[in-house]
Amino acid sequence: MSSELNLAAIIYDSDDQPVDALLHTVAANLNGRGDRVAGLAMALNGQGLRRKPMALQDLETGREYSIAQNLGKESQSCCLDPYGLAEATGVLRALLKQPPQLAIVNRFGQQEISGKGCRAEFLQLLDAGIPVLTVVKRKFLQQWHEFSGGEAVDLPFSEVVVQQWCDGVLKR
Repeated sequence: MSSELNLAAIIYDSDDQPVDALLHTVAANLNGRGDRVAGLAMALNGQGLRRKPMALQDLETGREYSIAQNLGKESQSCCLDPYGLAEATGVLRALLKQPPQLAIVNRFGQQEISGKGCRAEFLQLLDAGIPVLTVVKRKFLQQWHEFSGGEAVDLPFSEVVVQQWCDGVLKR
């Protein structure tokens, strides 16, 4: 990864926190003032929480990608659909050809820790010099710090603080 790592994560504690809505809000605010912010965030329900079944939404086009598979109501397994996730990550790879000023990657979680999910796309975006904003659940903080080599900025769940970080990266 580059020497100046423009990488930050909003740290959250539980799925009840509207962290995905915060990503949508920040992207809309920045795009609304003329900055180009693109990437993926979880699709939201009417309460601003992660929708079930899970889907990712392209922040530029609004297109949604289902990332959940129906395993039956008795299943205790992870319902993440790796094929749906692979299709969605094409949005992130396309950003390498037309770089935004800031990329949003829906989250760094269990899949990325195990070397899957959006891990490769995180690295590709950073290697291309594109600043990246994501979210990380507090229980994955150690793995996040290992992934980023301790170079990422940990942001609190605060629209004001996240906006300040974005403004700094965008030189506003």
